[in-house]
Amino acid sequence: MIYLDNAATTKICKKAQEARAFAEESAFANSSSLHSFGMKSNALIIKAKEIISSVIDSNPNELYFTKGATEANNIVISSLSGENSIALTSSIEHSSVYDSFSNNEYKEIVYLKNDNYGFIDLDDLKNKLNSDVKLVSLIYVNNEIGTIQDIKAISNIIKSYNKNIILHIDATQALGKISCDVNKLGVDLMSFSSHKFHGPKGVGGLYVRKGILNKIKPVLYGGHQQVISSGTDNHPEIYAMSIALEEQIASNEYEHVNELNLYMRDIILNNIKECRINTPQDNYSPYILSVGFSNIKSEVLLHMFEDKKIYVSSGSACSKGDNNRILLGLGIDKKYSDGVIRFSFSNDISKKDLDYTLDVLKESIDTIRKVM
Repeated sequence: MIYLDNAATTKICKKAQEARAFAEESAFANSSSLHSFGMKSNALIIKAKEIISSVIDSNPNELYFTKGATEANNIVISSLSGENSIALTSSIEHSSVYDSFSNNEYKEIVYLKNDNYGFIDLDDLKNKLNSDVKLVSLIYVNNEIGTIQDIKAISNIIKSYNKNIILHIDATQALGKISCDVNKLGVDLMSFSSHKFHGPKGVGGLYVRKGILNKIKPVLYGGHQQVISSGTDNHPEIYAMSIALEEQIASNEYEHVNELNLYMRDIILNNIKECRINTPQDNYSPYILSVGFSNIKSEVLLHMFEDKKIYVSSGSACSKGDNNRILLGLGIDKKYSDGVIRFSFSNDISKKDLDYTLDVLKESIDTIRKVM
């Protein structure tokens, strides 16, 4: 099996599995219980906060745990909604942001311009700031094509205009892979998910800068475990997530993954006619490579890969209907947008795997184009 769908989810690492098993077996008490056994469980949450906060350079008390980035994004957008509030975002956000804005009341939701590689137009940002803007919410690393936004430059523009405008970033594809230092980036809120960096599914978190917690409203009531979302803490998953992040950082895999990304670009461009690399050449996450192939239906190509036990993602409308919005927002030519495939890498992939993937890709494209 060659798994090239790591942007969708990663395989949980062994140490995270061991950490979760330890917590389930030896520290399974409710972490809110006041007895010593409960305190043992709570100690794992404290440890998790220490590990994650050291990675993002925050105070441990500025971290709150959720079911994942989707919940965290929804918490942010619903908290800052209001009939007098204006929010700035983009049309190429993840659906958990885009749909949340569609389902919350704002005075206006303003979509910033971006280029064909997804980079936000900074002059447009400057022009659209006004006294009613309360929130700017942007994806840090685009989940479809891997574009890395210049969050620091964006923050400088926003905070120079009005330091009270809140900047939220969705760092789902960033944490553990590129710098997520919240102070250097200049962000107030940051969402993340464990299963994108080899942690367990169903757990993530929200960084909330000190001083704005009072603006964040709970989405569930009935307890005070995480302030912003009540319910018994899933401390085994929370602890496992922190160990996974620790392992991800320690792996030092970035250069290897970047070599894979560049290698895959080269062998595709040198061997496949009529294709377009959608991922930018600069300021990109090496973990993601989006390629559009002309005269191809991506869902057909995806299943031909699957027959050879190669697993990738489609970047077209066939993938639950949402990616078409993103591809349209990127202005990708219809010639290529119907045949977009997203390859997403991990440390487990080798160049030999990519050579085989190319062989299957060439054969599949030749077959598809002959019948279309």
